Amino acid sequence: MAFIANFMSVGTGFYVFNAFMQPLCENHGWTRTDISLALSAGAFMAIMGQLLYGTLLLRIGPRVLMTSGALVAGTIFMQLGKVHELWLFYLCYMLLLLGNGAYGGIVANTVVNNWFIIKRGKAIGLATAGMSFSGAVIPFIALLLIERTGMQSAFFWLGLAVIMIAPLAFLIMRGRPEECGLTPDGIEISVAPPKTSLSLISAPGDGAAFLNDSSLQTSAHIWTPGQVLRIRAFWHLGFSYGLTMVGVVGVLSQLKPRFTDIGFGDHNAMLMLTLTTLLGALGKYVWGMFCDRYHPQHVVAVLMLSGAVSLLFSFFEDSVPLLVFFVITFGFSMGGVLSTFPIMIASLFGRDSFASVGRILALFFLLQLLGYPIAGASFDFTGSYRTAYVIFIILDFIAAAMIYFMKSPQPALNSKK
Repeated sequence: MAFIANFMSVGTGFYVFNAFMQPLCENHGWTRTDISLALSAGAFMAIMGQLLYGTLLLRIGPRVLMTSGALVAGTIFMQLGKVHELWLFYLCYMLLLLGNGAYGGIVANTVVNNWFIIKRGKAIGLATAGMSFSGAVIPFIALLLIERTGMQSAFFWLGLAVIMIAPLAFLIMRGRPEECGLTPDGIEISVAPPKTSLSLISAPGDGAAFLNDSSLQTSAHIWTPGQVLRIRAFWHLGFSYGLTMVGVVGVLSQLKPRFTDIGFGDHNAMLMLTLTTLLGALGKYVWGMFCDRYHPQHVVAVLMLSGAVSLLFSFFEDSVPLLVFFVITFGFSMGGVLSTFPIMIASLFGRDSFASVGRILALFFLLQLLGYPIAGASFDFTGSYRTAYVIFIILDFIAAAMIYFMKSPQPALNSKK
């Protein structure tokens, strides 16, 4: 269910405009800059919405949020095909992103975090893979609908698909396994003796596994906003992911135009974008799996470093094999960014503090709004994206260093005095 939610929320809120961009411009006389500004405004609304939904999630749970969010987002998406005023398009798009955030993102990922401990990485990796997979599917579906039924009908049918998430969410979603008389992963937990930092967990078919006690923190160890704001790990984690996302959105938002600029045809350029997003979906699962097997902090440092290295191959514009290698490595590495982010939150601050800490950390993603103008300005002033990519590489190296040298917060700091 979380996979479907992330698939539709990101697909209809971001990737789908690869198909709708030109029809909207042709039908209303708008420019691509006009629509790009709508995307930026919507992204800002989506990030701020994560703060709101992280708070509501603690009070009313995911079932109501996801059901109402899908109904609102689907209805708004239908209206996007009917508006003719640019300001009204901006308003509807911002409301769409706000609605999408109520059933995807932090809401869906929090539920997955609550249901899994031992296999948290794989589970979150699979759930967030829907984000990247949507980039390979939703734009092509939208393009076919536009060609066969028209732009307005395409908006209607895709909006209806979003609305269909509402009954599924209402029937399926439960915030925690304890609500159903179950335990995370279906495991038996025997709490370790006092003053011990590890708990022994027995899982059918998996043997016994030792986990850091942050994974099993109880309500007595829930981090408050005041506490997390006073520790360095919070700031290192937030800035490292925020800086990494600057490059991710900067490259991904204009990847197809870049390939056409260097001589690829439109269809081949779209295939390169599709390959990138498909590898991103695979990367989300694989990097999540690595976090189950190895220390998540070290995995994420390698992830961010690989993102920087992958961008170096993009400079070989005359070599098709190296450009394909760039697509493979960049797609695989960028896919792991949004899947490892919730894993790191749970690893550092515990299962019960996931939503309360995640809603604040989401504000660091406001930094990603810099990626759009950096990429655009690089092309406008230099005729290429090389300058932007150099900036993104530097930011990735800084982010990797911040994660690698980050010190985990001590549970004792979170205890009530």
